[in-house]
Formats: sequence, structure tokens, C-alpha cells
Amino acid sequence: MNIKDEIGVIGIDDAPFDKNDKEAILIGTYCRGNRIIDGIYFKRIKRDGMDSTEKIIEMVMGKHKTKINVIFLDGVTFGGFNITNLYEVNEKTGIPVVAVIDRMPNRQKMMDALKKHFDDYEERISLLKSFPEPENIEGIYVQYVGIKRELLNLIIKKTRLKSKIPECLRISHLIGRGFLDLITERNEG
Repeated sequence: MNIKDEIGVIGIDDAPFDKNDKEAILIGTYCRGNRIIDGIYFKRIKRDGMDSTEKIIEMVMGKHKTKINVIFLDGVTFGGFNITNLYEVNEKTGIPVVAVIDRMPNRQKMMDALKKHFDDYEERISLLKSFPEPENIEGIYVQYVGIKRELLNLIIKKTRLKSKIPECLRISHLIGRGFLDLITERNEG
């Protein structure tokens, strides 16, 4: 299997937010391979809402849609417990979706928190349970839809630079960390 060095991928993460914020910001970085950044995207989502799926689909269906081969997500939750439906993103975009997690998640702890804080916890728990079990590929845990393990393994290798995770996801994370200063300024002001 041969994959070009400049394979198009997008990495999506959220910016840190304050506990009083009603919204969070999704950050998408479109890269070709592991070195060329060709687009940065932002979308607002409701903190603890259920709109991350539609906002990710909107982001992916933009300018670079025809060039994106894989959508990498930083986990399955954004803006607190705004859970992204991996299957729906894959179905509506036609692009494989891969949730990257740095360590095996404690699903029971997540489900307990959902029961404690959300009226619609049954729907959220059902969605979490529907996702594939995390698998270790190349030193990271992934949950993936719409792609075979062997191909994903090759794409992860092609899209990393100096980190275990694909560069597009690392860059989105770095951009998100830059928002911390704004949160700190707002809270001090």
C-alpha cells in the first residue's frame, strides 16, 4: 500500500474554556502530510451541548473537503461533554474518522459523570457505548470508523512529525493552548 507523503488530513481539538463559559471553540488544522499547513478553521460549540457533530461536519465540508482523507479528532468529547457522533461524521462526509486518545479512557467514570450532570444521560451513554473499543496503534489509542487498521497505521506514520499524534492534531492543540492567555486575562480583568 502506497500513501503519498502529502496526504490531506484535518485535526480537530477544542480550546480550553472557563467553567462559566457557555461556548467552546473547535479548532481544525488541515495539513498535507506532516509539514504543510493549508488551513485553520474555527467553529463555536455549546459547552456540554450536543452540537459538536454538526459543527465538525460543517468544518470538514468547507474548502478542503475533496482533499481530506482522514478526520482526526482529539477524543470524542469537546467543550466538556459535547460528544461527537463518529458514525454520523463519517456517513455525512464520506471521510474516515479517527478519535485519538493519549491513554485508555475510563468509560465507567465518564458514564457516572454523565448520569450525575445530564438529564439526557441515557442518550449520551448510548452514543459512547456505540463507539468501537479503543485500540493501540503506533503508541496512541484510537477509535476509528470508515478505515481499515492497516491503512490507518500507515497514515498515522505519514502524518506524524515529532510527536506520537498526527501533526494536524498537535497543531490544533497548540493553537488551543494559546487561548489560555485570553481566559486568564478575562478572569483577571
